[in-house]
Amino acid sequence: MGIIDRLLLRDIIKTLAVIVAILALLFFSNALVKYLGRAASGVLSADIVLIVAGLELVKALGQIVPPALFFSVLWVLGRMHRDSEMIALAACGYGTGRIVRAVLITAAPLALLVTVLVMEVLPWSKGYVAQLKAQQSSRIDITGIRPGRFNEFRRGELVVYAERLSDDGTRLDGVFVQDRQHGRTGLVSAASAYQAVDPASGSSFIVLTDGRRTETGEAGLDYRLGRFDEYAIRIPDAELRDWVPPQSARHWRDLLGSEDPGDWAELQYRLSVPLGLLAFAVLAVPLARSPPRSGVYGRLTFAVLLYFTFLNLQKIAERLLAEQAVPAWLGMWWLPALMVVVTGLVVMFDSNRFRVRLRRWLTRRKTA
Repeated sequence: MGIIDRLLLRDIIKTLAVIVAILALLFFSNALVKYLGRAASGVLSADIVLIVAGLELVKALGQIVPPALFFSVLWVLGRMHRDSEMIALAACGYGTGRIVRAVLITAAPLALLVTVLVMEVLPWSKGYVAQLKAQQSSRIDITGIRPGRFNEFRRGELVVYAERLSDDGTRLDGVFVQDRQHGRTGLVSAASAYQAVDPASGSSFIVLTDGRRTETGEAGLDYRLGRFDEYAIRIPDAELRDWVPPQSARHWRDLLGSEDPGDWAELQYRLSVPLGLLAFAVLAVPLARSPPRSGVYGRLTFAVLLYFTFLNLQKIAERLLAEQAVPAWLGMWWLPALMVVVTGLVVMFDSNRFRVRLRRWLTRRKTA
């Protein structure tokens, strides 16, 4: 690898690191705000907000790297065209082929990384997040109870109302609880409540203090009344034995062995991500061309539109394949091939020979 190759690699990687860091921060901030809101509404435990937000970032990394590399190459090569560095390199025999090779040297390991992310890490993180959400849907966390309103848990089997929440968020005052279990309904009013964990079993409990309990059967004819100093309601662990992972969380080996068109569409969608990375890395080389001393990003708008068109086509192709509207052999492989064709068209339109022929043809049309 020559000196110029190393300089190109260094500039592209530095720019890539900055773009990935910015996009990752945006994704993480957005996920954090979303899950903090869910924790405030009692849907999610406050203890796992950072975990879930971090997993959302891991899920997004496979989608962040391809556009980050594309725009990094555009940035670096566009600046070199503006500063006439490309003209100097071409005069020294460092042509487009050498530039494409240097870009591919950067893109190839990134494509392998993205393949691992979308094939292994992405389904694992999606499955883990889905499991956590399934667990939280059947659990209660006292820090997520909003005072002054009825908070439902376990699909309405447990209803908690509290007048106030202590400043440290560990105790509720003026508590009313309705709990349905084994065909009986219990109504509890208590002065206060807090959450406790049994160190031996690890089970969680809501402990109510200084209150009364009324329990009725299904017919509502038999009553049990009582007073208590402390009364504990066990919070059942989430039952995940029947939990089925979503299609996007299934391992690629499961998708490969499936005959479901939807599974094949999901598998090909994942494979199209690293292939798209390679195609757009090459496409960025001709797109970065601009006249000397002009704007660095003369084609940036076109590049952005092109990439978003590719993303939309990905989703459309995945849906068509899942609905068997296109043959399985065609699948989504035509998308990277289409980007290669677009690259060829851009190179052709940029060539002097094409411009000369186009000018001659237009001249003949005018004189005819």
